[in-house]
Amino acid sequence: MGLPSYVVNFDELSDLIKDYLQNGIDVDIGSLSFSTEEIEKLLNDIKGKIQGVDYTNLIDALTALGAKLDALNGNMGVSGTQKIYGEMLEIISATGQYEIKLKAPATGRITGITYSLSTWNYEDSWDLYVGSTKLFSNVRTKEYGEHKHFNVYYPMTSGQEIRFVFNNNSGSSRIVWVDFAVLED
Repeated sequence: MGLPSYVVNFDELSDLIKDYLQNGIDVDIGSLSFSTEEIEKLLNDIKGKIQGVDYTNLIDALTALGAKLDALNGNMGVSGTQKIYGEMLEIISATGQYEIKLKAPATGRITGITYSLSTWNYEDSWDLYVGSTKLFSNVRTKEYGEHKHFNVYYPMTSGQEIRFVFNNNSGSSRIVWVDFAVLED
C-alpha cells in the first residue's frame, strides 16, 4: 500500500491532512485492537514531507487503537471445529411434507445450510427447525442449489434435533440433498 503519486489539488489535501494530524485523534472504542505497524511506517515516511505537524500524538493514538483491536479479536473470535453433515432424501411423487432429521452430534452453532434438488418446481418450499424453533419458513425452492449462510450463528446443543422439512406441494418425485454446516465447540 502506498501514497498516490498524483493529487489534483495537493494544497487543499495537505491542509486537511495537517488539520487532522495537528488536532490528533481521540480513540475510545472499547476493547478493539489491531496492528498499526503499516500505518506507523507510512506516517514515518511522510513525516518530513508536511512541515509543522507533530505526529507523536497520532502514532500514540494508533498504537492504542491497535492494542484495543487485538484484545477484541481475542475476545470476540469464533472458535471451534467446522463440520458439514450431509443427508439425502428420496421423495416419492405424492404431495406432503418430507423430513430430514439430524441430531446435533455436539454443542456448537449452525453456520449455514445448503440444499439441492434433482428436479425443481416453483410450487415447492422448505422449512428449517432447530428443536421447536422454526428458523426458516416456506422458503421457495430454486432451480439451482442454494446455500443459506447464518450472519449470526444459531446455537445448538448436543443431541438437539435439526429438521429440514421439504414441502412437496407439486407432488413430483425427486431427490433432495442437504448439507448442515456447523461449528462445534
